[in-house]
Amino acid sequence: MAPRKKRYRHTVSKYFPLTTIDTLPDDILLEVFDRYRLVSAGDWSRLQGWYKLAHTCRRWRRLVFASSLRLSLQLRCTFGTPVVDMISHFLPYPLVLDYGPRLLKTWTTEDEHGLLFALQLLSRVKEIMLSASLSTLTEMTAVMVEAAPMLEHLTLHSQSTELVLPKSFLNGNAPQLRHLILTGVSLAGLSPLLSSSTSLVSLVLERVPSRAYFSPDSLIALIRSMPHLHTLSIGFLFTIPRPGFGSERLFASGPMIRVTLPALTQLIYRGVSAYIEALLARIQTPLIQDIDITLFNQLTLRVPSICRFIRDLETFRPTRARIHFAETSAHLVMSLSQPSESPDVSLSVSCPRLDFQVSAMAQICSCLSGADTVAVLLPPVIEELTLGFHQGSPPEEWHDEVDPALWRALFAQFWQARSLRIHVALVGDFERALRRLRQEATDEGPTEPVGIGEGLDLELLLPKLRTLVLLHGDDDDALASASKVLGAFIDERNRAGLPINVVTQDLSPLSWRPRSTALLVSGTGHSFQ
Repeated sequence: MAPRKKRYRHTVSKYFPLTTIDTLPDDILLEVFDRYRLVSAGDWSRLQGWYKLAHTCRRWRRLVFASSLRLSLQLRCTFGTPVVDMISHFLPYPLVLDYGPRLLKTWTTEDEHGLLFALQLLSRVKEIMLSASLSTLTEMTAVMVEAAPMLEHLTLHSQSTELVLPKSFLNGNAPQLRHLILTGVSLAGLSPLLSSSTSLVSLVLERVPSRAYFSPDSLIALIRSMPHLHTLSIGFLFTIPRPGFGSERLFASGPMIRVTLPALTQLIYRGVSAYIEALLARIQTPLIQDIDITLFNQLTLRVPSICRFIRDLETFRPTRARIHFAETSAHLVMSLSQPSESPDVSLSVSCPRLDFQVSAMAQICSCLSGADTVAVLLPPVIEELTLGFHQGSPPEEWHDEVDPALWRALFAQFWQARSLRIHVALVGDFERALRRLRQEATDEGPTEPVGIGEGLDLELLLPKLRTLVLLHGDDDDALASASKVLGAFIDERNRAGLPINVVTQDLSPLSWRPRSTALLVSGTGHSFQ
């Protein structure tokens, strides 16, 4: 007969009496509720977490409703919510109108009627997030003519063409507005609203259409009175602005006055270089920590203001540079060995062709090194250079179209690099860039490369290189081919007394850390450690 299992019970004794939550006084119970609100901040506002507390028992319900300010009770109106019934049966708590783009819901007639009803109570609205077609947004914003004294967050996302807000929008009065996100929305008519919002913390203007271009001077006139602005994000949709908006509108006609944005920590931009050049020439940001600039493609990139802006970052003296050639853009990220102590700086150029990407990166790096600026920068001492490449490689013939001179111009900016991390897909371009090019005396044929053993330029390109890391995926053939290509280059560097240590790093998802392997290069007899 199997032995009986012991049953353990909670026993009550005079030394350890059993205490339930019902015995807690109201002030302690309210403190527990408040902690729950802070820990589950997302669910508390998004799912109205206080509903659970209010429906537990009568005592909790009474305590929750009596502490509405401390517990930040709000009514969230969203897709599928019976807005009219909810607002009619609850006390006048602040309203959150959440019909934002992240929900990916389909508008119904009931949703539109409920939102129109809630918009009649703008004095109680704390957050507005709307994403809809132009017709729906036009209908909703047309009734938003009253002031919004409690409004803190406003997001308007036009899913189709440009939305022009009415002149009476919010009566130009939202003094508590802290976050303004506009996507596909014109700034026309928003000057009174922005002028009244001196507490603005983040201003995000995305997918600005060509007809909605605004000059840097107009933007600065709006943000100069925002001492708490932490984030400024501007993204234009097209390269060419509306007719009549020429380059002369980007530059001040009189003496240029620089404006200080004392709290700005994050700057994000996407558009033509002339615009961000004009903007950065006018502002100072002593606390900037995050710079993310994406430029539209153009044949010539002159970015002296961007370089000067980066130079003014006193704590930014990068030792690492990563250039990633993606499918539709090229990215340059510079950092210190300890990134937490340095601002995050990222410069990108939108273009699909590899040759355009290499040319753009060479021009930007030349400017950053001081070779293309009037006021010479302190040249960054880049000790480690990484050349990444997207896995979905473009057609192989694209590699042949990249002029080796472009690669040489890029490598020339990193002559102090002691370590090069390069994707195996770029090894062939790297090898061709190290050859001397011999121009024929006649015009009969194109430039032809000299043999690799005869033409390595050891004095001009990467003279301090000591470590070469081959970045690869699960394609062993590509790794072996890259190793073979590098064989003669390693021989030349060894004979010149500049030995290079070559290792590999697996980038496949199954590899969780860099690893070094020994590769036997066929035809050379060298073992890469």
